[in-house]
Amino acid sequence: MSKINYLLIALAFTTLFSCAREKEESSREIQERILDAYINTHCPNATRLSSGLTIIQLSEGSGVKPGDYDGIYIHYNTFDLNGTCQSTTDSLESRLLGTYDPAKYYGPSLFVLDGTVTKGMTELLKKMNKGATATAIIPPWLTVATNSNTSGYTDKGQQSQVSMIYNIKAGLVIDDVEKFQIDSLESYSRLNFIPKIDSTSKGYYFRNFIHPNGVPAKDTIESGTKVNIWYVGRLLDGYVFDTNIADTAKKYKIYDSSNDYEPLSVTMKATWEEMAEYSNNTGSSTSSNAEGSQSFVPGFCRAIKSMTYKDNAVSFFMSGLGYGSSGKMESGKGVPEYAMLRFDLWMGLATDSRFPPTK
Repeated sequence: MSKINYLLIALAFTTLFSCAREKEESSREIQERILDAYINTHCPNATRLSSGLTIIQLSEGSGVKPGDYDGIYIHYNTFDLNGTCQSTTDSLESRLLGTYDPAKYYGPSLFVLDGTVTKGMTELLKKMNKGATATAIIPPWLTVATNSNTSGYTDKGQQSQVSMIYNIKAGLVIDDVEKFQIDSLESYSRLNFIPKIDSTSKGYYFRNFIHPNGVPAKDTIESGTKVNIWYVGRLLDGYVFDTNIADTAKKYKIYDSSNDYEPLSVTMKATWEEMAEYSNNTGSSTSSNAEGSQSFVPGFCRAIKSMTYKDNAVSFFMSGLGYGSSGKMESGKGVPEYAMLRFDLWMGLATDSRFPPTK
């Protein structure tokens, strides 16, 4: 066989191999094909938008729809295309599925359309107002944040690799999240405390039950001193997300036998700011103490700096002094996004080991 024939054969194989590679489906093409097949089979009358968001059902509510930087409370259920429930904020749905866990949070979630919400969810929520319901499919390429700098199709930053079905019921639409939280805290104070607790700064409320004026006469604990703290952390709707008091954990059905339920050892600093460095710009309000081994939110640090030995106090505050826009959830347990927090606190000596510490 001549060299020319060898070259022609080699070129033919190269061309065939190149064509085969070009015909390989991308991740997006595969997911689009799966989504098309699902829609054609299960919901042929659904409305598929140019982005890929697919509206199966959308009912109108009342009032305004959220715009950029507005917030909207929603309850939701998510399902894969096989119909298996992946998550829910509805306790009744969870009971029907047999997955109910009293330690999980089943309240509504606040979504603030500030660019951090995924593209698909943002597009869907902007079509909803208070009382509206929707069933929609959000494909994986729309599960990146709206402010993502990703150009073209890539699976980088996707929160899901498959299409998901969302059942959503919309609640209150909020045009000013900070004002809403301040108003909510004021209402909470009036309804739960006699006399009402006044704010000591914007979005922060504190009362020390041991001292007549609400705070110690002076800061009696020197910087560098260790104290023991007992606490109950809850949301304003009463959901207890954390405590180091065993009886309280059992009462609210969040008891974990692997937890030793010991008092929290805290090293005091000169100011609460030194104990809690945080940035509202990043949306993160978790912080580390000087030992670097524990993580406290600023509102918590501010409260214990207004306490001394054997004190009992309560503090509640806006999300910017808590876990901010990111929250702290794990497997449905913990603090959701933009959650206002309440802490009931007891402070003892470093040698106190039994709750409650007494004089």
